[in-house]
Amino acid sequence: NQPGVSVAKLPFSPADMEGAYRFIRNENIDAKDIAEAGFQSTVSRANEHEELLALEDTTTLSFPHRSIKEELGHTNQGDRTRALHVHSTLLFAPQSQTIVGLIEQQRWSRDITKRGQKHQHATRPYKEKESYKWEQASRRVVERLGDKMLDVISVCDREADLFEYLTYKRQHQQRFVVRSMQSRCLEAHHQKLYDYAQALPSV
Repeated sequence: NQPGVSVAKLPFSPADMEGAYRFIRNENIDAKDIAEAGFQSTVSRANEHEELLALEDTTTLSFPHRSIKEELGHTNQGDRTRALHVHSTLLFAPQSQTIVGLIEQQRWSRDITKRGQKHQHATRPYKEKESYKWEQASRRVVERLGDKMLDVISVCDREADLFEYLTYKRQHQQRFVVRSMQSRCLEAHHQKLYDYAQALPSV
């Protein structure tokens, strides 16, 4: 009911709180199972809404403490800061102005030994690139929502302006809004995107 609140701030009895901490620390409990339970809860609420926005973005969780340095990956900001990267997809119902819930989340750590691979970007296979996260997120949302995906519009920032991702969305007839990062060629016009858009009358 309150996914954004820490356990310490929930209205638990001391016994319930201790039980929650034991549950979280239990080595037999998989964090992926806890996350999936949350995703399925979002799926059940998604069916209550006619139209949904899937708001996607990536954030970096930086941890400068030395005790966890070896467990985390690089951030391209030197050796002092290590981090986890998190790509989240949040469902929002625009008609009721309601946050439905988290429907997908990927968490990863960049291999510290592979820093500086940016120059290999053009030669690495698409599915091995970090940018594949956009398509991977869509695929997982489809797995969870099924036909309800027809009511979803993915909303992404400039980082998702990838030919492969846009092609995937079109081939699967998924709706999307992606902020442009490249002045792409237009199918029905001789001008490129930015020049064409600048010549249009304001609305």
